Amino acid sequence: MSSVEIELKLSVKSDAISAVRQQLFQLPHQHTSPKHLTNIYFETPDNKLRRWDMGLRIRGFDGHYEMTIKTAGKVIGGLHQRPEFNVPLHHPELDLAQFPPHIWPEHTDLAHLQAELTVLFNTDFTREKWLVTYGQSEIEVVLDQGSIFSGNQASPICEFELELINGNVTDILSLAEKLASQDGLRLANKSKAARGYALAHGLSHKALSCVPDELEWQQPLSVLLSEILTQWQEQEEGWLAGLNEGKTGLIRVVHLVIQLTEKQAGYLPALERLPDLLSELRQSLSAADAEAEMLCYSAAWLQCKLALTQCLMAQSR
Repeated sequence: MSSVEIELKLSVKSDAISAVRQQLFQLPHQHTSPKHLTNIYFETPDNKLRRWDMGLRIRGFDGHYEMTIKTAGKVIGGLHQRPEFNVPLHHPELDLAQFPPHIWPEHTDLAHLQAELTVLFNTDFTREKWLVTYGQSEIEVVLDQGSIFSGNQASPICEFELELINGNVTDILSLAEKLASQDGLRLANKSKAARGYALAHGLSHKALSCVPDELEWQQPLSVLLSEILTQWQEQEEGWLAGLNEGKTGLIRVVHLVIQLTEKQAGYLPALERLPDLLSELRQSLSAADAEAEMLCYSAAWLQCKLALTQCLMAQSR
């Protein structure tokens, strides 16, 4: 079975979970109690799947198994879109021949590829689920809590994911904005798989790119928005990882967003509410004692990024 997955990931602080759950229960919904999920991720010794921008896993749930491969996709301001293919299994054993042949690079020897694959990392977590009716859409919201394991290393999982089942992508952003009325949530750009690969390979955060003082404002608005959001996410993750230059980069990013709102005043309704928020963020970032965890998980921070993503999606239609 093939589908294009459209979802938004929100990392959540443990002390904010209760308030978000209460908001979800107040919406029209169908609720599924927490269930235990396991995932086994596979890779070759030379990271062939990763180089092909693919992710392969077997998911286990209540004695049932499903083999999934996600192929190359795109991320727009934190909104993930990746084609995926799912095959039910009787046992947690790989059978690559069950996937459609067209997804593989030309001349791929599936038997040889399958023989090369070994377990790279595992995820083990509980998943609580809400099927929410919001706007004109049905959106599946899940709360995942657990850990990623690779060898003797572990990394926590604590996140909400909003996935469009049917309807409009804009409704996902609107629901996220509603949830963002409180502190404790942050747009997460890395999937569990990406985090697992980093854990397995012992990758530290790469050096941050330099945020320009000015952008080439004659570029299409969609290009400008995409560049700003990409820089924002990179600098934010760097600051959270302990890189002080991330804070400096974020000050420049906020300055660019302020310039954007001034240049586009009256053209993008989603930006009209940003000046006050941006002033607040610039002041907070400039403080000598600014803390990454507190600021990057603040409601104002998330609301700004969601507004920019909303503008980008409108420009990308």
